[in-house]
Amino acid sequence: MKSVFLILCFVVVAVGQQSEETKRVCNERAVNIAETLERVNPLRIAIQQGQRGDCIRQIWMDKMQKFGVKQASFLVEYSWGNSRVKFKVKSVGYYRFYFSASDASEIKDKKLLREIKLSGLGQELNDVVIAQAKNSAFATYKKGQVKRDEIGANLLDDEALPAFWLIF
Repeated sequence: MKSVFLILCFVVVAVGQQSEETKRVCNERAVNIAETLERVNPLRIAIQQGQRGDCIRQIWMDKMQKFGVKQASFLVEYSWGNSRVKFKVKSVGYYRFYFSASDASEIKDKKLLREIKLSGLGQELNDVVIAQAKNSAFATYKKGQVKRDEIGANLLDDEALPAFWLIF
């Protein structure tokens, strides 16, 4: 009985240490990525201000990397009716760089965009964004809130990086 207890204690301690190590590695990666970005890049600024991702790797991040997609940006419409909110992806863009002001960053290659769609990645990312929207502040109606509006959402290919929501 004592040996089972000691093994359980060891596992709990090891998992806790692994979690701290994961956070440390994630933090280092975020800082390293920030250093590669332009000084005015909003992701760089957010990282410098201490914002980080959740350090939980998602399968769709691997798929984004497979296609060379660093960032997927969404325009999401929300509308209120009958005490319920509906979310709908209005548009999406895929980018080779994080929050780059360069038009060259957006992926416009029709063959690659078709591959992204046929792989299911496009729909998977849409589903992730809608699920996040349903758990966001936009899903709770507040008195005086507009009944219909659009928000911007971004998914990034690295769990070390913070997520961004924009209000238009």
